[in-house]
Amino acid sequence: MHERADLVTDALGRRGNLPAETSTFLGRDADLAEVERLLRQESLVTLTGVAGVGKTRLALKAAGRLHGGAWLAELSGERNGALLAHTIGAAIGLREQAARPQGDVLAEHLADRRMLLILDTCEHLIGPCRALVGQILRAAPGVRVLATSREPLGLPGERVHAVRPLPVTEEDCDAVRLFRERALAVRPGFECSDAVVRLCRRLDGVPLALELAARRLRALTAGELLDRIDDRFSLLAGGGRTGRHRTLRTAVGWSHELCTPEERLLWARLSVFGGTFDAEAAADVCADDRLAGVPYLLARLADKSVVIRNGQRFRMLGMMRDYGREWLHEIGEDRVLAHRHREHSLALRRGMRHPRRRDSGDPARRPESSRPHPGPGH
Repeated sequence: MHERADLVTDALGRRGNLPAETSTFLGRDADLAEVERLLRQESLVTLTGVAGVGKTRLALKAAGRLHGGAWLAELSGERNGALLAHTIGAAIGLREQAARPQGDVLAEHLADRRMLLILDTCEHLIGPCRALVGQILRAAPGVRVLATSREPLGLPGERVHAVRPLPVTEEDCDAVRLFRERALAVRPGFECSDAVVRLCRRLDGVPLALELAARRLRALTAGELLDRIDDRFSLLAGGGRTGRHRTLRTAVGWSHELCTPEERLLWARLSVFGGTFDAEAAADVCADDRLAGVPYLLARLADKSVVIRNGQRFRMLGMMRDYGREWLHEIGEDRVLAHRHREHSLALRRGMRHPRRRDSGDPARRPESSRPHPGPGH
């Protein structure tokens, strides 16, 4: 960072406002090393990933291991982009100046200083964050910004690090270790079993889901949790961390709110895929006269961490698929899409790549899709 710049201090003389750790941080060694490397080299680093995957915790842990001041601005409670600079200014102890735009005041205040600024939960304020972060970085060469968001900010020079769920491979993997650590807090002496490994696998190694499931051990065994996991949103309700992360449903629902109606419809229709799929398969099964441009929409869902991209293929985590299935049933398309998916799968076995296109000449012409779908119900 800029060696001649002064550290940012507030009225109390603090050089940061990072919260104290209240629980152990497990795993993520490779992620930590990569985020630290990026922060030493880049002005803007954005951590992206699905709901509850641990972006905030990773950002705070990485920031706490770096030298210099680190300031956290929590943005989830701010819904007005015009007040973004005020929220960030308040977090670093900057006084209001009513006579001037607060963005200008903030950029000027940071111009000759060095610090790490963490902007946590940017996805609902992407446009305002993009504009303000760009202004700050142009004015303040000693400032580094670490953002957490379900999609990138989209600024030139931004380095994006995708935070993946914890791997679930065996009893001593990070996901199982996290589950056991949280389980011991509610059930002393808890021991792992094959049911725990299978439960962690069904929960896709998502830290929020693992923590919520561990809390349920007050009343249920790991085997009983596993037996009830098909209704994960009811099972993992309550006892979460803060705000919209109190339940798994609210965490996933937050992503749903941030999607356009077309993205929500594709999300619902993609829920018929149980494994990985490519863009051509998604278009063949999901496109019709009510949903065009599926490859573009699929890319947008990947950008928003609704689906996970692995090369040319995509997959949807179980909690995202379950939410999509509920939505698909709500709009009355579950049977239609199940039939399309079955047609597609059977045709692939016969060596036909695009059965619906071959039958109709255009995937947008299907009799069962002629009626309009209802608007979003959330």
